[in-house]
Amino acid sequence: MDPEFKNREQESFTIREQDNSSHSVWYIFIILLLLLLVGWYGYTSGWFGARTSSELDTTAPTFSEEDFGERVVNNSAPIDSVEIRTLETFPVQQVVVIKGTLPNGCTYVNEPIQLRDGNIFYVTLDTYIEGEICTEALVPYEKQIVLNTLNLPAGVYIVNVNGRELSFELESDNALDFSAGEDK
Repeated sequence: MDPEFKNREQESFTIREQDNSSHSVWYIFIILLLLLLVGWYGYTSGWFGARTSSELDTTAPTFSEEDFGERVVNNSAPIDSVEIRTLETFPVQQVVVIKGTLPNGCTYVNEPIQLRDGNIFYVTLDTYIEGEICTEALVPYEKQIVLNTLNLPAGVYIVNVNGRELSFELESDNALDFSAGEDK
């Protein structure tokens, strides 16, 4: 008999199954921790909050004047003057020009919010404060807001900017007409 074969017979081989139960507990723990972190981030980011009417449908929002008035009172931008300019384009564009003065160097103007309810445009202009050390100098600002007047019928429209009302008139329907070449 071969001496190598004899040595192999004398060696005993033991096959053991690996215990994976401790590893699976760690995997479950890590997955739960990740889900918890994603949930916490989503909650703090507002993923699970109620949607506002402006997020649901920006073309035809539903709101009441009390809601609008409450927002204006909170932190509305100080306004010195408001005017409406009509641009000589077709379709006609109406631009609201707002000028004002901010109280210090840490106060900034948010992007304006524009909503329309029938013949009334509601424009809200809010401010926010950023920074702790501010200059006490007055800071002038000017915002130009193009109203969404495309496809509006002729008529008189009211623009309410933080409670100040102005009006403009569309003398004809403000829609593009592509029917001119149909009879050819």
